[in-house]
Amino acid sequence: MKHILTTTILVATAFVTQADDRSISEKARDAAGAVVDKTKEVARETKKAVVRGTRRADRATREAWDKTKAYFSDDMPVFREGASAALAGLGREIADVKARTPAAAPAYFRTRLMALDEQHDYLGKRLALLSHEQLRNRASGPRHEFDRCLGDLEQAIDQAEDGIGVIATLVSR
Repeated sequence: MKHILTTTILVATAFVTQADDRSISEKARDAAGAVVDKTKEVARETKKAVVRGTRRADRATREAWDKTKAYFSDDMPVFREGASAALAGLGREIADVKARTPAAAPAYFRTRLMALDEQHDYLGKRLALLSHEQLRNRASGPRHEFDRCLGDLEQAIDQAEDGIGVIATLVSR
């Protein structure tokens, strides 16, 4: 009985060693392929982490605008300067979204990007038209609408940023 068990183990071992009859160069090639795949995976994860960090910084900048004295100010120069800085920051975010958008993005997504530009331009024009009297009334009227539209633009930029990941996945398939 001991001889049968020993023979079975030896035969099984022989079959297992012969089952992997690849050459050393093939094994090395497979290992190199695994390293390349793992490197790509790490690069994707790193890119995602950097993008998430950038988006958090952009959102923090936006939230800072809501807490500045310019946002609450009735003083025309202070409000205009703060609002202009907020619009400039949003313009940079739009440019970043455009730069990260794949060239093969569908027409609807390119239309979304054009809408962001148009909304940004519109807000710049509305800011220039705000009078001192309109600036004083934060609860309704043109200043209230300006603040709401600024918030809408922020949300639209966030949606476009989220859409880039989906578009990139769809385009790469």
